[in-house]
Amino acid sequence: MALVEREHDVQLLRNLLTATFNGHGKIGLVSGAVASGKTELLRSFADLCTDQGALLLNATATRTDRTVPFAVLRQLLDCLPAPAEPVAELMASGVASDVSRTAAATLLDLSEQAPLVVVVDDVHHADEPSMDCVMRLVNRLRSSRILLVLAESSGDWSVHPAFRIELVRQTQFHRVRLAPLTADGVSEMCSQHLGQDVARHAQEAHRMTGGNRLLVRALIEDHAESGGLPGRADCSSLGESFRQAVLTCLRRSGPDELEAARGLAVLDATGSTHRIAEFLGRGPDALRRPLQSLQTLGIIQDGRFRHRLTRAAVYDDLAPQMLAELHTRAAQLLSDCGGSVTDVADHLVAAKHVSADWAIAVLQRAAEESLAADDEEPAIRYIEFALSVCTGERQRALLRMLLVQIKWRSDPEGAVRHLTPLFEAQREGHLDVEQTAYLLRVLMWHGRVQEATELIKHLSCLRPSANEAPSAVLTGVHNLLRHAYPQFIPHGSGESNHFFDNATTPPGQQAQASAVLSSVLAETAGADERCIRVAERILQSSQLNDEMVESVCWALQTLIYAEQPVLAERWCDALLAEAATRGVVTWQAALSGLRAEIALREGDLVQAERYAVKALTMIGVGGWGVGVGATLGTLLQAVTARGDFESARRYLREAVPAAMFQTRYGLMYLRARGHYYLATDRLQAALADFSYCGELMTLWQLDSPTFVPWRTDAAQVLLRLGDHEQARALTKEQMTHIGSRASRTYGASLRVLAGTASHRGRLSLLKESVEILQASGDRLTLTQALFDLSCAHEGMGEFGKAQMISRRAGRLAKEGGMRRKQDPALACPEEPVMLHPGQTESWSRPVEEATSAADVLTLSERRVAALASLGYTNREISSKLHITVSTVEQHLTKVFRKLRVKRRTDLPVELEFHVASPAC
Repeated sequence: MALVEREHDVQLLRNLLTATFNGHGKIGLVSGAVASGKTELLRSFADLCTDQGALLLNATATRTDRTVPFAVLRQLLDCLPAPAEPVAELMASGVASDVSRTAAATLLDLSEQAPLVVVVDDVHHADEPSMDCVMRLVNRLRSSRILLVLAESSGDWSVHPAFRIELVRQTQFHRVRLAPLTADGVSEMCSQHLGQDVARHAQEAHRMTGGNRLLVRALIEDHAESGGLPGRADCSSLGESFRQAVLTCLRRSGPDELEAARGLAVLDATGSTHRIAEFLGRGPDALRRPLQSLQTLGIIQDGRFRHRLTRAAVYDDLAPQMLAELHTRAAQLLSDCGGSVTDVADHLVAAKHVSADWAIAVLQRAAEESLAADDEEPAIRYIEFALSVCTGERQRALLRMLLVQIKWRSDPEGAVRHLTPLFEAQREGHLDVEQTAYLLRVLMWHGRVQEATELIKHLSCLRPSANEAPSAVLTGVHNLLRHAYPQFIPHGSGESNHFFDNATTPPGQQAQASAVLSSVLAETAGADERCIRVAERILQSSQLNDEMVESVCWALQTLIYAEQPVLAERWCDALLAEAATRGVVTWQAALSGLRAEIALREGDLVQAERYAVKALTMIGVGGWGVGVGATLGTLLQAVTARGDFESARRYLREAVPAAMFQTRYGLMYLRARGHYYLATDRLQAALADFSYCGELMTLWQLDSPTFVPWRTDAAQVLLRLGDHEQARALTKEQMTHIGSRASRTYGASLRVLAGTASHRGRLSLLKESVEILQASGDRLTLTQALFDLSCAHEGMGEFGKAQMISRRAGRLAKEGGMRRKQDPALACPEEPVMLHPGQTESWSRPVEEATSAADVLTLSERRVAALASLGYTNREISSKLHITVSTVEQHLTKVFRKLRVKRRTDLPVELEFHVASPAC
């Protein structure tokens, strides 16, 4: 097979051979880096010389030949057709000058008989007596038929500087410089061995090898064995041929190159020339030549390994003990010269054993720095290694606490195994109050009730005296227990919350967030508006980080339970986008769970299901701990409302912690399960779940209808059971607990109350309910109320209105992702009111998607259109808005023209949501 990209070099040697045949002796020096193809070229040329009738004397010097007199000369003489006995006798006598003179004369005599070609490969390793003989021949071959071809490795001729000078000054001297393969040359070489399909990766192979023939050939061999080119994006393994080729190049280059490569492999990206020289204990000038040699070899480029697999070949060849020593030395060097703390930590971890006192502090700082960059993997590696070498109990407790915080970001369930050692460390007094409070939150989250109770007792003993203000940490713990784990509040701790009262200094944001959520859930009088302002201020001033993510979630929950879904959605979407950009898994899961709850309260069942599934998938049910009740409850309620009972049954089979039912999160799960039972006609089971919710909420003083409206939930079951009086009593009781008559919870309560009223009273209550619900933006409850209103009109014999409102409810159901018509609260179960065929599938929006009603209608027109869409007559609209019937008619005419509709039933669904906003 033809030599690749060596045509010019072969032709130059041919010209020298031709001149030699004509009686003009020549000298050729083939120069190139290790593995540049010198030997391959010489062998090809030797075959050419033999074919043309020249007498060939061939020798290859080795590193051991340098100390063996006449080692190279003996190889040359062994190639003679007849033994050169005079020379052999002189070599035995040990007189070097006589040997050189006699050998040169012998070779000159031979050239008279036939052209003589003397080839010495790796001449930089030749012994001095043999080189003396060669130089005697050089001085006498001008008019002879002798061609002397020598091959050297670039940069290694310094062994024989005097001989090199003598060679270069000869007029018959010619140099043949061997360059690395170009990208085209690599492509040609790959094509010869592997075909055109693989040759398309030649550019990548050239970047990896720098055109080094031995490395290219090794890649070809590895590909032939495995079918994958090492170094490609789809191949991460190191081929054995490539690994051996890298090491062969380094060992043949010399000890200086090998040492430099090892130093560079250990220091990797942190290794500048000056730093590598200091690391190896050499001067920068002494290191410059080995680094240049490595670059010529194709091992490095611009002071870095050309490819990660090249570095791996050098690094993996180091013995474990040497590797540990080198990494320890590198860590000390980087620490002394102010290197990056993470680089120092990487070397400490790679050393696998350190005894220096400063190492633990470095590893901890490196973990904190990695955590600040949202890079958990190295942070975990640093702390786990620090734990393996740390002996101080207090220091080990601090390291383990940091490890739990790091693991919590991506794998909360993986942090569980560290909780028992931390609990024991707290018992022994190794944790301060703030660390104990954090451990308590983690223990409670994972349902470790017994250990958490002990910590609560410990912290309750730290309560300040009457004249001392409570610390933010203890205040935060108390409020956390109030809104999340009220079952575990110590007896006699008191329920008053002085968060807003005459504080000389405001508490920390975590305590604030916990306090406002507690106030909203505990129905503190007049707290909603105040809590909304505080929650939004927290969200505006907080950075999303490990310390604040819990506070951010509490602030979002405050907005959700204060019935501010639009505001909560805006903040949640922004925070969720940031968490996704930064790649922190647990943050994304927590915020996705809240986003699912927001979507459910807005009646967007498809989005609620999507976000809830995402939240559960990201960290698993086990990672959610007792908090799984909230997210699983949201998911269960969404699929139940969609009529997907098979999925609901599957989610109910998920194992949940028993401790969950002792927390606020269990209330949300119980409510969702109760609604599944209600939807599947298991009325007694549903009533039991709703009633149990009520008992716990009353006991825990978390009886907020905006959180879990258990009374109206139970009232819906009682209506189905025929107990209208009890249903009415519960509903009215709930309505007295609701602060605002404009809240969605109040609107939903009116819908249930309508189920207990007479026909006329029912119609009035449902209309009021629909008006409130359409303003609140809750599509799910609004759809249910519209179905009920349709039934009420039908019961009154107003079939036109009933059909129009039913059609609107069907359109809302379609948009909200409901697969079945909601059961009306006032309908008898044995006579369900079904939609007319085509009501939910045949409608189409009359206005272009890009144009909403809010864009084309005035405020007055939107108000009239919204009431008309609910079945109000013109006279009823006139009375409600205090305008004339004529004005109503004019507004409707303009609305129909602008929206390009012909009937009231074609009015767009979004009218309900625009009309309620004062900004419209």
